[in-house]
Amino acid sequence: MVTLIVACGMVAGAGLALLIREYVPRQPHPGDAIARLTGAAPTYTVAATDGSVADRLGRRMAAVAGTWTALRIPHNDLELLRIPVTRFIGEKIIFAFIGLATPAAAAASMSVFGTAPPVAIPSVAGLVLAVVASYVPNYNVAEQARTARAEFDRTMTSYVDLVAMDLAAGVGLHQAMHDAAHVADSWVFHRLRHELARAELNDRQPWDALRAVGEDLRLPSLTKTATVVALAGNKGASIVDVLRDRATGMRDEQLNLDKARAGARTERATVPVSMTTIVFLTILIVPMITQTV
Repeated sequence: MVTLIVACGMVAGAGLALLIREYVPRQPHPGDAIARLTGAAPTYTVAATDGSVADRLGRRMAAVAGTWTALRIPHNDLELLRIPVTRFIGEKIIFAFIGLATPAAAAASMSVFGTAPPVAIPSVAGLVLAVVASYVPNYNVAEQARTARAEFDRTMTSYVDLVAMDLAAGVGLHQAMHDAAHVADSWVFHRLRHELARAELNDRQPWDALRAVGEDLRLPSLTKTATVVALAGNKGASIVDVLRDRATGMRDEQLNLDKARAGARTERATVPVSMTTIVFLTILIVPMITQTV
C-alpha cells in the first residue's frame, strides 16, 4: 500500500513539474532553436552513446525534457571527461529512483514487524531523498573534472617544454605543436592531437583552436599557452625563452599546490593520532583512578 501511494505521488509530482516547466519562461537552447529552424533532430550528447541502461534512460528523458535547466547538466565538465549527456541524465534518474524507493522499502520492512510508520513519512522522505540523490552524479562529475583539470595542468608543462625544444631546434611552429602532441599516449596528449587535427581540417590556426578549447573547458594552462604561442604565429616573435619560463612557472605552481595539499593532509592526519593518544591515556589513567577511589 505504501509503495503504491509513493508511486502515485511520484507520477503526480512528475506531471506537476512538467506543467510548471511549460509555463516558466526560459531562454531557448541554441540546439533546440537550430533544430526548429532546420527540421533536424537535436543532439544531446558530447560523446558516443554506450547503450547502457543509464544511457537509454537518458535518451528518453532528453527526448521529453530536452535541455530543461532543472536537470543541472554540467556541459563543460562532461565535455572534458567525454561523458555522454544522455548517460549523465540516466544516472540522475537512477539515483533519484533509488532515493525515492529507499524510504518505501524501509517502511515495508518495518511493517513486517508491525511497526510501520505513517504513510506521510516515507512519502515525504522519498521525495526529499530523490531530489538529494539526483545530485550525486553532479558531485561525481565535478570531482572527476577537478582531478582531470589538475592532471591536464600537470601534463601541459611537458607539452610546453617539448614545443620549446622543437622550436629551439629550428622546427616550424605548426610542426612543433603537432610533433609535441604525438610524443606521449596519455589522454591529455590524445586530446591535444584531436584538437590540432580538427583545427587543421577546419583551416584554423592551431593556437586559436587550443585557446577556444581552453576557454570552453576552463583550462587556464591551455589558454595561456595558446596565447603565448599566438605571439609567434601572428607576429613572428621568438618565444622559446618565453615557453621555457612558462613551463618553469607551471612546475613551480604545481609544486606549491602539492606542498599545500601535503600540508592539509598532514593536518588532517594529526586528528586521528591525537584521538588515539587520548584514548590510550584514558585506558591507562582510568584504572589508576578507580583503584585510588
